[in-house]
Amino acid sequence: MTEPVIDKLVFNEIADLMGDSLGEFIETYLGNSPKLIEGINTALPAGDTDTVIHNAHQLKGGSGSIGAMQVFQCAKRLEDEAKVSNANELANILVNLNDAYALVEAELRTHL
Repeated sequence: MTEPVIDKLVFNEIADLMGDSLGEFIETYLGNSPKLIEGINTALPAGDTDTVIHNAHQLKGGSGSIGAMQVFQCAKRLEDEAKVSNANELANILVNLNDAYALVEAELRTHL
């Protein structure tokens, strides 16, 4: 992936806006994202594309707002591919998503 783990411009903007609440915002993201990813991990093998689309959309929004661009791109691709039921591509994207989230989580924890 060519996107940064965390887009510094986006992250700095949200940090300025959130001020003292930044830690809470990060905690919320780190609390919600694994649940969404787990939902995708569960829904994908079951063929539940509606849940994949919903969770990927939610993950995309949260990731974009905090600057987690690799996760954002993976979630966007999952959402798009699930809409056309491309199961082979979905499995590959999911591997990338799990890897990208691990990097984002580690990076964001340094800001707590």
